[in-house]
Amino acid sequence: MTLGVAFLSAKISPLSRRRIANFKANRRGLWSLYILVILTIFALFAEFIANDKPIFLSFEDEFYFPIFFDYPETDFGGDFSTPTDYRDPYIEGLIEKSGWILWPPVRFSYDTINYRLE
Repeated sequence: MTLGVAFLSAKISPLSRRRIANFKANRRGLWSLYILVILTIFALFAEFIANDKPIFLSFEDEFYFPIFFDYPETDFGGDFSTPTDYRDPYIEGLIEKSGWILWPPVRFSYDTINYRLE
């Protein structure tokens, strides 16, 4: 018998069934589990909700995914070969002149410095 078949044919012990039934009977514990699962799923997509890099952009009919990869400024007409600062007004203007940018709903990350304060 292979390991996969043995794992699939394994049965839940009566003690484990009793523990699961007791857990299901505890409504507060069950709701806490639901909330924990929802928050965990929500946290998996945190980079798509709050980030200082665009999710997706199009520049000169090419598609870029800055949320996954670092692109140098020279790819967008900038002067430096360092990773692009997409929040820089000059770079943002270059990209929007020849394409478009899709930003996350919150355009800040935990370590973003806001240079546009009054």
